[in-house]
Amino acid sequence: MIAVLGSELDEAALSLVDAWSRAGAVLISARDLCTRGWVFHANSGDDDSFVAAGVRRPVAILSGVLVRRPAVAAEELRWIAAEDRQYVAAEINAFLVAWLAALPCRVLNRPTATSLSGPGWSQTYWRVAAARAGVAWSDRGGPDGIQEIVFCGGLHHGAATKRQQHVAIKLSTISGADLLGVQFAGGAVTAVTLQPRLAEQGVRDIVFAHLTAEVTA
Repeated sequence: MIAVLGSELDEAALSLVDAWSRAGAVLISARDLCTRGWVFHANSGDDDSFVAAGVRRPVAILSGVLVRRPAVAAEELRWIAAEDRQYVAAEINAFLVAWLAALPCRVLNRPTATSLSGPGWSQTYWRVAAARAGVAWSDRGGPDGIQEIVFCGGLHHGAATKRQQHVAIKLSTISGADLLGVQFAGGAVTAVTLQPRLAEQGVRDIVFAHLTAEVTA
């Protein structure tokens, strides 16, 4: 089973769950995170469980988790008393960092101290990472417009050149993120995102392949 950790208002996440429904994909929403049924042991997770679509499920059935949010916002928790929402959201985010980091299955992307979905870097920081990868950065589009390639666990979709593939691999290695979208204007990078587009079938195929691949020691 694949779980997508995202908002019920994220159309891309909902569309992906629907597309992968035959594989048993489910959405873990903010409401699920506040529903009884979660069990997490940091050292031994044999009987750990999670809640998705309102149903308690064993963690052991998970083949992968796609994280589609950097954090759970207090404003989403409408069923929690207004004065308690900030505290509850903080507790949920802290729990998710620990839970996602400990999962034995594949997770895109593993959490960091600044984001549930990988390094919460600004575009300025990504500019530095691009320099380390040996590629120019541009704040403008090229004559042929902007092209985004998606890199996921060694696979890629949309790369026009071997150079673009190499840059995406380098940025993945530098950031530690297995899933990222890299926008190019010619040979220069214009932006990097940890929430790349998911609508194209080719992108879905490489993400699905990574999430369902067997984890090796």
